[in-house]
Amino acid sequence: MTKLSLTLLNDQLTRQRRDQLLSEIDHDKSLPSLGVAISKVIQITSDGEGSVHKLAKFILADVGLTKEILNLANSVSYRGAQGGTVTTISKAIFILGFDVVKTSALGILMLEFLNQDDEYLYYELTRSLCASIMARECVSRSIYQDAEEASISALFKNIGLLILASQAPDIYHAIMEPVNAGEESLHYSSVRQLGCNIEYFGSLILQHWGLPDSIVQTVASLPPGAIKKTRHRSEWIKQVAAFSADASDVIMRNSQFQIGGGKPINFEHEKFTKGLMQRYAAALDLDQKTLVDWLANTIQETERLALKLGMRLVEKQEQVEEEPLPLLDDTIDFELPEEFKMHSEVDLENATPATFPSGKPHNARDLLLAGLMELTKTVSSGKFQLNDVVSLMLKILHDAMGFHYVTASLKDAKIERYVARISVGTDSSQKQKNFSFSSKDVSDLFGLALANNADLMIEDTSVPKIHRLLPKWHLTNFPCAKSVMILPLLINGRPIGLIYAERDRVAPEGVPPDETALIKTMKDQLLAAMSR
Repeated sequence: MTKLSLTLLNDQLTRQRRDQLLSEIDHDKSLPSLGVAISKVIQITSDGEGSVHKLAKFILADVGLTKEILNLANSVSYRGAQGGTVTTISKAIFILGFDVVKTSALGILMLEFLNQDDEYLYYELTRSLCASIMARECVSRSIYQDAEEASISALFKNIGLLILASQAPDIYHAIMEPVNAGEESLHYSSVRQLGCNIEYFGSLILQHWGLPDSIVQTVASLPPGAIKKTRHRSEWIKQVAAFSADASDVIMRNSQFQIGGGKPINFEHEKFTKGLMQRYAAALDLDQKTLVDWLANTIQETERLALKLGMRLVEKQEQVEEEPLPLLDDTIDFELPEEFKMHSEVDLENATPATFPSGKPHNARDLLLAGLMELTKTVSSGKFQLNDVVSLMLKILHDAMGFHYVTASLKDAKIERYVARISVGTDSSQKQKNFSFSSKDVSDLFGLALANNADLMIEDTSVPKIHRLLPKWHLTNFPCAKSVMILPLLINGRPIGLIYAERDRVAPEGVPPDETALIKTMKDQLLAAMSR
């Protein structure tokens, strides 16, 4: 038999082994159910404004999933200054954020269905969670609509190795041993064992599970070398998924990373960032400081999630460096300031969500969705005090949009003035006393908004055409208001009041259409309650 014939025969046997493995995965009693569950979560979380309610309903249908999400929401890491025990899934979504609940639910489902006491399985699942968390850092400054899909794509970027670790550990180890020894790249090792690269094998699994093509396609491998910037959303998601997977590999292969007991890692060292910067800096507009911050945030979030999900890691040995991503040299002794060291005490875990410089959370849309669901549930029940509904909406706007002060001002017909009645935020009592203006003046910003029933979001009050419309009472009593929101309240075409919110910093990020729609819907719910 010729060398060419032997090669063709080996290739044929390899493909037969891959096809046999895929067939076994299809016939495994647990994996088809896992695929259905994952597909359902993705379908739910892509369903626009109704997604929060549907996700909460899906979680409540699974006792184990409900328990884990509530446990996560009640952990010191997330509850922080909120205080009180979280007893409902809707409240858990509000505290954790929609993306955290979505990623956690997918991770919990995979852990449940792949429930084996195998350290390598835990390793690969933790790496998947780590990649998804890193993708959320990229999403936080994305210009694309529905960019959150990148965090799901990053979660499934590693699905091939994850399933192999669970269903075919012999093939998994045959692939990973030469990779860990530095003898082969993951690409060539997986081709030798499966007849295809690991990303393609993962995409076949996702296709068998019926996941959307938009997600299946984004787990494909990228060309070698530096990645160029793209203008297409789907290609950008593919780049983010690949970057997140590579970044998680840098973290996970580091012998200093151990869930619940690792040493602090100096991410400023070039060994961590050089390969990632060379490959992805141009495509994702990365700079050194941003990458270091993302790595630090990701490792903390990964630790928190992995600990709460009860996962642990395989004990790592010295790793051989694989291009283009460098690994840590354990012989280097880093000195870190004490404030950067990981401790098990409460203080380190009280991390706040990432925000824009204005103070607006990056996950404002998710918080507004959760708030709208809670507000709708309260109003639709018919059992409420109006003051409670007003207070709830003010708190939602305060927390979800990062306003420092929010108030509901109602018209007092006897004195012909609008007077603040309920307020939340910084110095709310004093500001409430000062928030009062005549209902006769229709020439300033407040009067014009009420007369035209125009919802206003002012990103910068110092802009001349805005500043000249601000009344004297506002300039005097609210000199620190750099960005404001005004929501007129009209019933049967007649103004009855308004909601006012302010920040002490400008907000150039603005309010995108999806957030605007949620705020307007909340205002409609409030008006419905007022009309009863």
